[in-house]
Amino acid sequence: MSFDDDSELARKVQQGDRDAFETLLSRYERLIFAFVFHFFHDPTLCQDLTQETFLRAWRFIGSFRLEDKFSTWLYSISKNLCIDELRRLQKGSTVDIESIDPELFSTDSDGSGDPMRSAVLAQEGDVLRRMIAHLPEKYRTCIILFYFNELSYEEISEVMKVSLTNTKILLFRGKKMLFDLYHKKSPGLGVTRG
Repeated sequence: MSFDDDSELARKVQQGDRDAFETLLSRYERLIFAFVFHFFHDPTLCQDLTQETFLRAWRFIGSFRLEDKFSTWLYSISKNLCIDELRRLQKGSTVDIESIDPELFSTDSDGSGDPMRSAVLAQEGDVLRRMIAHLPEKYRTCIILFYFNELSYEEISEVMKVSLTNTKILLFRGKKMLFDLYHKKSPGLGVTRG
């Protein structure tokens, strides 16, 4: 997958080629779903928002500039949908942070299969997800794009429509907020549950 290949496919989609759109859909559907999942942790809602991302991409493909990176444009659409959904949920109810499955976040990177290590990693992953969910949306988005979707500073800057300097500031402040939240929630050895 290359930038040029995506641009060529996008050009074909702009000319009405549905097969080219299907190729882009299959290429990015899992990535967009994973991005949305870091916001909501509800597979049904995430599937709906992923589908809406691609519906809007199809509808507004004419506004895509071929000199831009398609993935960045797609993440921008998805980010805007997530922010709209967060605002809608905040008016009525809140995101159910308690329903997060800690196993989804844990990895056993050393491959030892140590159940205690896995349990600790799962608990830390659960705590981290809860803290990320409490960040203001611009910091949350920046953290998710950088650490979970592994976008570069430049790509995040384009998705969030801020300068490269502001992207770095958002990441720095977001990490500091997470650090502060972690220390408030885990005085001493025990982690408090909220």
